[in-house]
Amino acid sequence: MSSSYAKSKPQRIVSLSPHLTEMVFALGREKQLVGVSDYSDYPYAQGCINEDCSVKLPTVANYQGADIAAIIRLEPTIILVWAGGNKTQDIDRLEQLGYVIFRSSPANIKALMEEVLTLGQALNAVSKSKKLHADMTEQVGNIKSEYAKQATNALYYMNQQPLSGMGSDVWINSLLSLCNIQNIYADLPTAYAQFSMADIIRKQPEVVIAASHQNLSSVKAFWALHQSVYNPKIVSVNPDALHRFTARVLPELTLLCKKVHFENN
Repeated sequence: MSSSYAKSKPQRIVSLSPHLTEMVFALGREKQLVGVSDYSDYPYAQGCINEDCSVKLPTVANYQGADIAAIIRLEPTIILVWAGGNKTQDIDRLEQLGYVIFRSSPANIKALMEEVLTLGQALNAVSKSKKLHADMTEQVGNIKSEYAKQATNALYYMNQQPLSGMGSDVWINSLLSLCNIQNIYADLPTAYAQFSMADIIRKQPEVVIAASHQNLSSVKAFWALHQSVYNPKIVSVNPDALHRFTARVLPELTLLCKKVHFENN
């Protein structure tokens, strides 16, 4: 964060990441949004601040970068940026122009929970942020206690062609560890990697976690091709909920942990 946050007039918030847009909603400040990034599609459709989309906000950032000129025209009082996702040169340029910048960079759930409080301060939503932080703290505690005596290992993948998914990604691995799921590729040198089916069969992880929007029957059909040598428990997870740095991750993780440890395949 830089500079002090003005509290004398309604803020004009620009969000340059979907997870930050979602957190603005979680803190009840969506009516102060004036611009968002591509894929800001929760809780409503892209750029919408209500269900009927009577107001649709302009998109001022995508994977190619931020539209600095469009952001300037919106006259923001604060710009929310993702230090791990937005381009450094775009963030630096906006800072040089004198804008108040909130930098988001949560590596794990603990860091996200701390960020909820600091974002609450930045958006003049302290009471809501404290309530959200308390709710998240309770959810984390419940997950840890529920699965303290459970343990399994898993393959966590997102794509079938090519077969690829999470390696040493800190965010996903820290979430899985809350309910004692060990990613078999957590020790890889890269956060994201392609996998060899032969190596997976050799390792024989007990569970396969498919983080995709593909229906579960299709996922099971893919793995059924190898069932003579490998027949794991197969579960699916909503990647939008689990991969974004928002409070929505914990209800989704709760569902995943239950599927992995307690439900039949």
